[in-house]
Amino acid sequence: MEIQSIRHSWPERAGFTLRRKQGAEEYVLLHFHTPVELYFGHQTHIVAGGTVIVFAPHTPHEFFSPGPLLHDWMHIVGNFDAEMSRFGLAPDTLYSCGCGQRISEIVSLMEGEFFAQRDFWQDMIQARLRELLILLRRDLLGSLPPPVPLETAEKLRALRGEMLMHPERPWTSDSMARRINLSASRLYPLYRRIFSVSPNRDLILMRIEKARNMLRQGESVSRVAEQMGYASPQHFVRQFKQITGISPGQYAHCGENPPERSFFEHQP
Repeated sequence: MEIQSIRHSWPERAGFTLRRKQGAEEYVLLHFHTPVELYFGHQTHIVAGGTVIVFAPHTPHEFFSPGPLLHDWMHIVGNFDAEMSRFGLAPDTLYSCGCGQRISEIVSLMEGEFFAQRDFWQDMIQARLRELLILLRRDLLGSLPPPVPLETAEKLRALRGEMLMHPERPWTSDSMARRINLSASRLYPLYRRIFSVSPNRDLILMRIEKARNMLRQGESVSRVAEQMGYASPQHFVRQFKQITGISPGQYAHCGENPPERSFFEHQP
């Protein structure tokens, strides 16, 4: 698979019409943010925002936008039909999804790779494209949680950024929630929906990650425990061993090559 062209959140004026009476030479993926009238397969379809379709090469199609148009699009060469079939999807089929915001984010990341062309950019684009297909399939299977409102999601990301910068602070569920004007009971499901981990568990992982860096730099176990906001070194040692599999003392004495585990390897 190879992307020939791609645009994220591309606008057009009201009344915009596109006609491909012979289809395109390549696959065309379209994600409509706004409603359009789409004609293909000898039928006219009134398509709502949030709809995705991939036209196979040489499939005739056209669409008309009664109002201002906003959509993501890309042209793909290669055996994309087979790639779609891996995830139970097919070309020339309308898919209505509730994950439009995330799909648009993925297309934006692909667009950035396409134009920057940093090392391994083609591999990254292919990985993102598969992510998009998997996301769409999960949405169709009903296995995706409902989306978090954009304003709330931005507040949660800002909160997590502050926690990452200062994991040593005495964070509690209530203090986290107050920071973004939510209740603690509301914070938990929303945080987990976005970051796939509870806020308390995430905080522990942040503290242990920062503690590992401090231990590498020669800080003592008691000093690290104090700096990370633990009430006692014993509590710190228990949590560190639970996450990394070894004690902080053992970790500190492993020299140049301490055991490394993925940051989220032990999350439930």
